[in-house]
Amino acid sequence: MKLRFTLNGQEVTAEASPLDRLLDVLREQLGYVGTKEGCGEGECGACSVILNGKLVNSCLVPALQVRGGDVLTIEGLDGEEDALQKAFVEEGAVQCGFCIPGMVLAARALLSTNPNPTREEIKWALAGNLCRCTGYERIFRAVDKAAAEGYGRKIAAEKGRRDNVSEESVKLQGSEPSRVFLPDDLEEALEILERYPDVTLLSGCTDFYPDLMKGKPEPERVMDIWNLKELKGIKLEEGYMEIGSGTTFSEVASSDLVKEHFPALAYLSTLIGAVAIQNRATIGGNLVNGSAAADSPPLLFVLGAIAVLQSKRGVREIPVTELYSGYRKTVLRPDELLKSVKIPLPSVKSRQFFYKRGSRLALTISRLSVAGFIELDGEAVGDIRLAAGSMSPVPIFLTETEKYLRGKKLTEEVIDEARLIASEEVSPRTSKDYRKRVTGRLISRFLKGARS
Repeated sequence: MKLRFTLNGQEVTAEASPLDRLLDVLREQLGYVGTKEGCGEGECGACSVILNGKLVNSCLVPALQVRGGDVLTIEGLDGEEDALQKAFVEEGAVQCGFCIPGMVLAARALLSTNPNPTREEIKWALAGNLCRCTGYERIFRAVDKAAAEGYGRKIAAEKGRRDNVSEESVKLQGSEPSRVFLPDDLEEALEILERYPDVTLLSGCTDFYPDLMKGKPEPERVMDIWNLKELKGIKLEEGYMEIGSGTTFSEVASSDLVKEHFPALAYLSTLIGAVAIQNRATIGGNLVNGSAAADSPPLLFVLGAIAVLQSKRGVREIPVTELYSGYRKTVLRPDELLKSVKIPLPSVKSRQFFYKRGSRLALTISRLSVAGFIELDGEAVGDIRLAAGSMSPVPIFLTETEKYLRGKKLTEEVIDEARLIASEEVSPRTSKDYRKRVTGRLISRFLKGARS
């Protein structure tokens, strides 16, 4: 595949396999070795670059998705003249330097959209970039210093400065046209899916490359759906909100519509990895991958969400609760894809929540998750739905807890009994006592909040 894109303000051409990672193209094809490989799974941030204005992990971006794109690496900054890099040096924020290119670009991505961040905002923005020798305090001070000197305002004024990329930004070669598909719109994608039902769909790829690292075979055919406009966006329709399956979690988290109507979903979206992961991971991918540890399914279960599936034959809608037939298995037909998710708008009196617990406080895969929806009728429980995830092949409703709570006032005694019932409804295979106990406590926490 011959690939053209803008790199550090200049048009470049590279010969690459469609599934080569952007990281490999930069280092091996083009010789830009400032971008480092650490974990190869999107957890360390050493490979961070800015792609089309967004921070991404280049180890999780396929070369075919870079066509016509705009990439900024550490080599594209002004070196000693760059105020952010200068601040890192002056504050002693550099030692071995392995993590620093990604760290600097993560800081630049933050300051380009938030020129005057708080210390907590800096910590959050850099949470996906690990450093093993310098110590984070000096790094935070360096970002503070660059912000105080107006770095963010300066680079915001530079946005959009790039060479024009040729219209023909990718040329498939040899047998690639029969194995790699780059549709321009949803209609073309559905035609390809009908013709090749075994094709693997590529969007954010935040699970795709880690799965390959774990030994999953590389697919024979792939189709890129990352840029399909019909799969993007968030809109309100009569009685529900519709979220395109290709909408990223960073877009969900920042949506005013989602914050207003589904605050638990907005909050959940901030927990899907670090910023670079949220900029790539999509709500559709989180659903159809069928991982037991996926965060969005339990919440979408209790919110009564509907999965909109589409093929050349037409559209069908099914409850998200019926999307799974087993562990990592869905009821999607070979010629179908998930187009969007519809969520009924809740009443203003309702409350919703999502909690997760993992092996660490942040950027963690769920060891357990709990989601809930409640509507009180006066002081008594009216409608209530509770679900738990990460402890079974698919999320489960806590039906006995729901049954017990309906019609009751949320007294301390009732909440404590609900806690005990919930803890017995889950059947985790490992860490049983811990997961049961924490599930009950999280249900208790939600009910006390709903009561107040």
